[in-house]
Amino acid sequence: MLLPRLNLQKSYDKVKFLTILQFVMVIIAFIAEAFVTKSVFYFSFIFQTVLLLAIYNFYYNALSNLYYSYWNLSLGLSIYYLVSMVRNFAVIGYPMIGILFCLSLCFLLMACYIVSSPLYFPRVHWWEYDFRFRADIRCWVEIDNQQYLGRLSDLRRGAACLELFQHTHVGQPIQIHLEVLNQSFTLHAEVRSKREPIIGRSIVYGIKFVNFDLEQKQRLKLLTNYWRESKKIKIRNKFALTQKSS
Repeated sequence: MLLPRLNLQKSYDKVKFLTILQFVMVIIAFIAEAFVTKSVFYFSFIFQTVLLLAIYNFYYNALSNLYYSYWNLSLGLSIYYLVSMVRNFAVIGYPMIGILFCLSLCFLLMACYIVSSPLYFPRVHWWEYDFRFRADIRCWVEIDNQQYLGRLSDLRRGAACLELFQHTHVGQPIQIHLEVLNQSFTLHAEVRSKREPIIGRSIVYGIKFVNFDLEQKQRLKLLTNYWRESKKIKIRNKFALTQKSS
């Protein structure tokens, strides 16, 4: 959690920085509230401080390791910030402390939006074993002049989730070869994140599409629209099959 190690040009490091900022502001607000309510020397204050530090430790680790528990903790913290903000504005009567909790809530929401990208938390339907209903697109991935079969999904915000059995490293430039609606084309991308696989599962990479000239933008738009429509059709087909079998 050292600030000098953060590169704020990178979105992931921005999220870490926003998380540290909300931590600092909440600690200041929490201690200030304890002073104005004259509870700073009570055992409950010490217990709550230790609990808050422990929660933030788990929270930062969940973010650093891209655990999905990050979202549960974010929900819990956002409720805590909201309740504390309302209490300081409406009950205790210390709006400055309420503003600190409000800013912390804003930082949390900003961080959640940035990190909700497929680069970090892809929407992968692990539970769907029937490939007829998997919302993904078959593709060939070229890495160092070698091609491997992969599957693309969760195309959002100029990024995507790539499932591949081949190991590669973060920062690796890759080429995605696709055939969509009788059109064959290639998209250039870069690996930005990597999730270690569950036994028997493919590796999940977060990739960012690059080289956005006009042709690449049009192809990416075609691919994204095709994926969205394909996803809707597969959901409808699964629902129809479930209705028929019941």
